[in-house]
Amino acid sequence: MQNKLNLRSKIVLGLALSAALVQGTVPLTNERVRRLGDQMQCKCGCYASITGCNMINCHFSDPVRTQLLKLVDEGKSDDAIIADMVAAYGKDILLKPPAEGFYLLSWLMPFVWISGGLGAIYLVLRSYLKKRPVAEGPGQIVVESADLARYRDRIDKDLSDLE
Repeated sequence: MQNKLNLRSKIVLGLALSAALVQGTVPLTNERVRRLGDQMQCKCGCYASITGCNMINCHFSDPVRTQLLKLVDEGKSDDAIIADMVAAYGKDILLKPPAEGFYLLSWLMPFVWISGGLGAIYLVLRSYLKKRPVAEGPGQIVVESADLARYRDRIDKDLSDLE
């Protein structure tokens, strides 16, 4: 008897939790809402799209999904809906920033950094692969500079003082 009651209470609790979770989410059955939501960024901190936010009962994506569904049901065009969302939440809501003004930097900087990194790698490799002077062999005559001869004389003198 205790076991059956325990099992029944577990099943009822599981169903109640499932119903609570399903009730809090906005269904995304409309394909157009999904497509529009994939172009916008959630502001809850997950940095996912509006339709891709996995946070249960998200304080940002759930109301925006409902608003998108309302705007789609009103018959507005995709551009008008996106313009309304940008007017309400700013350009930061767009997952892909527009290629204009300051936002143009976000498109250009990755290429600038990659080019700079490749240039640095090229310079380092060029310095390492530079032709090195050939080591002197036993039969070669070495011409010393005047500074080198002066330093050798100084070393010989210091070493002779030690003896």
